[in-house]
Amino acid sequence: MSEGPAELEELMWKANREGDAAFYEDRLRDDALVVSKYGVMDKATVVPGIEANQNPYLATDRSDQRVIAIDDDTVVVSYRVDVVAVVQGNNLQLPSYASTIWNRDETGRWWAVFHQQTAL
Repeated sequence: MSEGPAELEELMWKANREGDAAFYEDRLRDDALVVSKYGVMDKATVVPGIEANQNPYLATDRSDQRVIAIDDDTVVVSYRVDVVAVVQGNNLQLPSYASTIWNRDETGRWWAVFHQQTAL
């Protein structure tokens, strides 16, 4: 059985910590968007950024997760994430609220179509 959106969300952060661009290549829909304080990015921008892993994430502790179904094949996963990242050799605390919209295709596979982070 394949993972659902809540499990995929945790795997997404694990891939981010490990610089695993293949996960993002495999799970971001081709028209996906990511919005953060760094701007609006498409899949073609996100995947190489994850691979470069210039500011490695050491921890991505999530809390207060909520999953809201929009319809049978679309859900929003929202939560707080407490990121610890290495930036210019220093460990920085980077807390955010984050939300991802996941959509299930006709084969039953879940795709991330939109992700937003709001820095605290």
